[in-house]
Amino acid sequence: KQEEEDEGEGEEDGEENEGGEPEEEQEEEGDEDSEAEDNQATIPKREYNDIKEGRTLFVNNIPFDAEKDDLEEVFSAFGEVRYIRMLMDHEKDRPKGSAFVQFKEKKAADACLAENMNFGGRDLILKRAVEKGTITPTELTSGGKKDNRNLHLAMEGVIKEGTKAAEGVSKSDMMKRKLALESKKKKLKNLKHFVSTDRLCVRNMPSTFNETELKKLMSKYGHVTQVKIMRDIKQANSQGVGKSRGFGFVQFSKHAAALAALRAVNNNPDVFSALKRPIVDFSIENSTILKARDKKVSRNEGESEKGERKKSFKQRWQERRQSIKEKKSKEGKKEEITSEVKSAENSSSKKKKPAKKAQKKPGAKPKQQTVQAEDKATPTPAEPAAQVTKKKKTRSERPAKKQKREKDEVEEKQFQKLVSNYKNRLEGGGQAAGFKKWYEE
Repeated sequence: KQEEEDEGEGEEDGEENEGGEPEEEQEEEGDEDSEAEDNQATIPKREYNDIKEGRTLFVNNIPFDAEKDDLEEVFSAFGEVRYIRMLMDHEKDRPKGSAFVQFKEKKAADACLAENMNFGGRDLILKRAVEKGTITPTELTSGGKKDNRNLHLAMEGVIKEGTKAAEGVSKSDMMKRKLALESKKKKLKNLKHFVSTDRLCVRNMPSTFNETELKKLMSKYGHVTQVKIMRDIKQANSQGVGKSRGFGFVQFSKHAAALAALRAVNNNPDVFSALKRPIVDFSIENSTILKARDKKVSRNEGESEKGERKKSFKQRWQERRQSIKEKKSKEGKKEEITSEVKSAENSSSKKKKPAKKAQKKPGAKPKQQTVQAEDKATPTPAEPAAQVTKKKKTRSERPAKKQKREKDEVEEKQFQKLVSNYKNRLEGGGQAAGFKKWYEE
């Protein structure tokens, strides 16, 4: 209708209405909205019968690096898969390790449940999916695995604001409790941490409160095996005892005693003071550290049974030092013996050599001449062997003699050169001219 009307008429009509639109258009839009609402009311909600029919399965213990296509390939071996929905952990930004798988037919889901499936080195946990709100918390805990980490004790001793237990608690104590609870939650995210059943953590203690007083306080409720207050060694007193850091640990022999002590001492205004109340809860332990400690204890016990006590670091260090000294002394003795033997051998060789030379030098030539003369006259079978041996000795000695001769010649030449240089200096004049010529004497 607006297209048929003139522009002027449209402007006049627009001025008459507050919204700037014609009344007829508003009426038409209102009718359309009412019709859409009537249609929405009449359309029935879509019902999902896959859960009732048992065609959807809940799969747990899936590897975090698994993808949707890989899962579809595995489950399609049992029948046609309608969809797979993988659940995500938005806080950690990674998969939760679980998914919903819907089959087209129930037979495929039944066949899948009957199989023990392994995917990516993990055994998959398969269950039929159920509607929201049908499972109660008790059914979840009863049918599931045991609480090996004792998580049901994590909230023991926690006091929240606005409750009766929080009446009279100071703001500083309330803040400490909140921080302790947050740190506990962070630790328990790691699967290696668990809640101890018989070890308590006591916080908010005065700096003057010592181990004997803490043991006396806790031993009212049961047998205490260990008490430890954490101290700052850098701030030690004259006796060498560090300043208390305000918290410690108490180990009981039984869980019942630890629980009784926690409920009696925690938030008790009569223990320290009304403004500074004790904060007691079950301590968080690390399984890897405890296993290593147990191994160490068992090793020490085994050594004690054999009769071998574990030596201290000082004893081991002294023994090692002694062994090194003994090794060095043995090596020194061996070196002395070897040096003595070598010196004895050298002295014996020096004594023998001059005698051989004295025998050879005076009668070396005549002997050779006599042997040669005798060879010409009457040769014997023993004489040629003697000649060969003598010849061998002379041949081995010849190069050494040549070297000595050459050495002597070189030294003589050097000496003559020095003498000539000295002569030239004297003849040339200068300071050396007045001295007496030593070679002219």
